[in-house]
Amino acid sequence: MPTYTFKLRSDAGWVADNVGATLVDNASAYRYACGVARELMRSREIQTRYWLLEVFQYGQGPLFDILFATVDPTLDHLRREVRVLVENASEKKRALKDTIHDIGLTVRESQALLARSTGRPHLISGNGEITIRNFA
Repeated sequence: MPTYTFKLRSDAGWVADNVGATLVDNASAYRYACGVARELMRSREIQTRYWLLEVFQYGQGPLFDILFATVDPTLDHLRREVRVLVENASEKKRALKDTIHDIGLTVRESQALLARSTGRPHLISGNGEITIRNFA
């Protein structure tokens, strides 16, 4: 049976699951990921609707993403059109948060490269991410 891993994209950045779960197939992985998303957002649905859970099959690329708003049970009472609006707004907020995260990485990388070029000390990593990407 294949092993599936997950990556959470939230306010705290990206958190990767290095262990994973052994599941029967992609459909089982999707159901499992939906359950994880519902559990993570329980009692704080409004604050987490734009979070995203990415699902990977070990040894392959990403299979699918689950935007928390799409599995939010507190939106079930809404008309379909209104729910789609909330999901679209959550997706746009996720894209904005990802862009802000990427900008922060680029700023830190630029600062580290500048410091390195002048012989000053610089930050090697922050929050488990290497500061200078593609650095061998």
